[in-house]
Amino acid sequence: MFRVLLICSVLAGKSALACSPPPQIEMEIHLATVNAERAKSGRPALALSPELSAIAQAHACDMARRGYFSHNSPDGRSMTDRARRAGISGICTMGENIAQGQSDVPTVVASWMRSPGHRRNILDRDFRLVGFGRGPGAHWVQVFAGAC
Repeated sequence: MFRVLLICSVLAGKSALACSPPPQIEMEIHLATVNAERAKSGRPALALSPELSAIAQAHACDMARRGYFSHNSPDGRSMTDRARRAGISGICTMGENIAQGQSDVPTVVASWMRSPGHRRNILDRDFRLVGFGRGPGAHWVQVFAGAC
């Protein structure tokens, strides 16, 4: 019995390290929570961008995998470098929020709303698109963009 439980625990741990994107329902909750904050301030709703979500997810996974917490990766890549590398074009403005340790979407968004810089990104009038990512160890990333 102990051996079976141990094997199940090891397999469960490996799947958690795979760094899969958040489930669709979490993405929808995240979008609704951010757009509710924007609505309170008279800002238009953001649209969820799969391309920005892929960039956000990759950064969240990278931070978790390599054990850092920063807008810039240890090799110096920034959010705009990551967007360029992903082939994103037609974007004139971008912003990024990162967080670590919050247990769920409402908690992480509330934390960002208490921080002037993060709040500014969430409410920025120029942003029209957003992407979300979450990695192991509760690494959260939001990437915002506005078209030219």
